[in-house]
Formats: sequence, C-alpha cells, structure tokens
Amino acid sequence: MRMVDLLRLAAGNLRENPLRTALCALSVAVGAGALLLIAAIGLFGQTQLQAALRTIGVSGLTVYLDGHGSGNPLSAELADTLAQAVSGIDTVMPIKAKTGSVRAGHASENAVFLGADERLGEVMQLEVLAGSLLSARQADSAQPVAVIGDELALALYGRVNITGRTILLHLDGRDQYFTVCGVVRAQTSALGGALSSFAPHLVYLPYSCLATPQQNADQVFVQCSAQSDLDTVSGQIQKYLTERGKVDGTVRVQNMTGMVDTAGRMASLCVLLFLAVGAVTLIVALIGVLCSMLAAAHEKTAEIGILLAIGAQPRDVRRLFLLQSALLCTAGAVCGLALSGGLLYAAASLVPDWRIAAALLVLSVCCGAAAGLLPAVRAARLDPIDAMRN
Repeated sequence: MRMVDLLRLAAGNLRENPLRTALCALSVAVGAGALLLIAAIGLFGQTQLQAALRTIGVSGLTVYLDGHGSGNPLSAELADTLAQAVSGIDTVMPIKAKTGSVRAGHASENAVFLGADERLGEVMQLEVLAGSLLSARQADSAQPVAVIGDELALALYGRVNITGRTILLHLDGRDQYFTVCGVVRAQTSALGGALSSFAPHLVYLPYSCLATPQQNADQVFVQCSAQSDLDTVSGQIQKYLTERGKVDGTVRVQNMTGMVDTAGRMASLCVLLFLAVGAVTLIVALIGVLCSMLAAAHEKTAEIGILLAIGAQPRDVRRLFLLQSALLCTAGAVCGLALSGGLLYAAASLVPDWRIAAALLVLSVCCGAAAGLLPAVRAARLDPIDAMRN
C-alpha cells in the first residue's frame, strides 16, 4: 500500500474514537510539555549559576590561618616570599578585610573594605565597567582611591561611571574621603542574600590603607600556573608556611577553582535529575498510548482481516499502526510543547531553545512509534480468515 493511503487510514482510525484519541494526546502533551519546562528552567538556572560564579571572580587557592599560636602572622611580606619559594605559583595577593559604610551626599550603604594591590586583576576575574583597577603606584603610596561595584555606584550617584567622584568611607571609627578610580561588576549580587544582611557591597582599597606589610592578612589569594596541580601546590604552601614561615595558627588552603567546578557539576546533576523525574510523566503517557493501540487493534480485528484478504501485506498493517501511534504522539507533543513555550514566555519572558523543543518532539514521536510496535506486530500476525470470523 502507498504511504498516502496508510496515512489516510491512520488518521481515519484516530477520528473514529475522538475521546480516546484526545485523552492519549493530552497525556503525551503533558509529558512533553513538562520535559520542556524542566529543561528550559533547569538550563536557565544552570546558566545563571555559572554567570554568578564568574561574577564572584574568585579562583585558584585561598590561604588563611585557623586558630591561634605564638608564631608569625600571615603577612603581606610572608606572602611575597611564599610566591618565590613555592614552585607552580604565578601570583599571590594578600587581602585585608574590614567593615564599615560608604556615604555620598545623603546616600549611605554598608560595605566590606578589602585591601588589595596592583595584582587584583590577576588573582580575581573582575569585569571592569569604568576606569581601572588599582595601580602599583596607588597601592604602594596608600593613595585614597577605591574600586567599587556598579550597584554601589548606582546607589550613591544614580549611574555606573562615577570615576573621579569622591565617596566618604567610615572605617575604624573615623571618616576619610576616597576617590573612585574604577567601577566593576558587582560581586555580592551573585550571592543573593548571603551577604546582603550585613555587607551588600565590596570596596577595594590599597592594601597599605588597611594594614602594614608586617601585619596579619586575613587571606592570601594564590593563582597557579596552568600546568600546576592545585593539590600539590596546596600541600607545598602548607608545608612552607608551617615549617619555614612558622605562622601563628593552623594553615588552611581552599581550592576555589575546585569549589566552582563542583558547584557547576552539581547544577548539571540537578538538571539531569529533574529531567529524569519529568521523563516519568512521558513514560506514563506512552503506556497509555500502548494500551490505546492494543484496544484499537482488538476493535479493528475484522477490518485487519479484510485488508489482509484483499492483498495487503503484513508490513502494511504494521506500518498502519505505527503511523497511527506516531500521529497521535506528534499531535500531543506539538500541543504540549507549544503550550509550555507560551507559558515560559508569558511568565518569565524565557524563550526555550528551539533545539531542545525539536529534540523533545523527535523523542516523543520515536517513543510513540515504539509504543505502537507491539500492537502493530500483533495485528500483522493475524490470520485473515480468523480475523474476519471474529
């Protein structure tokens, strides 16, 4: 039989029982639509998480002290000797943190002040929106300059590019004016409410404005060379600071790059888990299609016998039921995907990737044809005489 004739017969069989056809198509629509919703939202969330992790800008290793002892402080001077003594290290930068507030006019915001130097751009992945980061001259001479986030700039002046503007910092119980030399993409916004309760903004100042090279640093950021093994470098850092630096406390080294990679992998696993849960809905729908096709094959026993008696081949009967199942799933998948895409756009202005929608449509059609395989094989094996008698 020609394919056109088979398609006409399959469409006619579906129209003969519209209620059953509609219910089966609805179940497929729910399954395909649920998968599209989960995939689109999950991938969007994964992209947002990766962007947030990049915005934070921390990578490489961070070194700090835990506990107290009678040794030397983890100072900027010790950090510089560490970079020369441990192989595999490209750049180190000490960090000194203090809390306070920033004021400009009548606007005031809480902030965390981080002492840094000209190596800030090397150890942290910051997106500079205006101006520039700290220079070596500014860091060495303790010039009153600051690098702030764009959200803080908007809160103080109502615009992003405020380089050259003056801000009043309340730090260590006294006020001091600083000039904004650069504006970067805000980092704490990526952390949501984790920091907003006490310090929604980060402000980078010259390290010498917060501490002397001999005073204790809160952390030391370490960037390693590309070919270095971070775990090996971490062990060497701990050994050097403990045995030769004789630091005051227990040395802790965190692999920030590994933590970021782990967070990305966890996000991917969560997306796959949600897709697996959504696939259960589609599987249930396909079971319904299988039951519907089995019932249709039983009801059409006499017609199948007539088709075989007038010259139709068993392969034609198989194709007929496979086409019927595929048409049913195609109609349901198209409706479900269109509805889900409309809901995503209306609720969150989110346009799903057309490749995902196309893949789900192909998956639904293939699974629908697979669900109709058993009824098709059973119908093709019927004996024409027995089928017409029944």
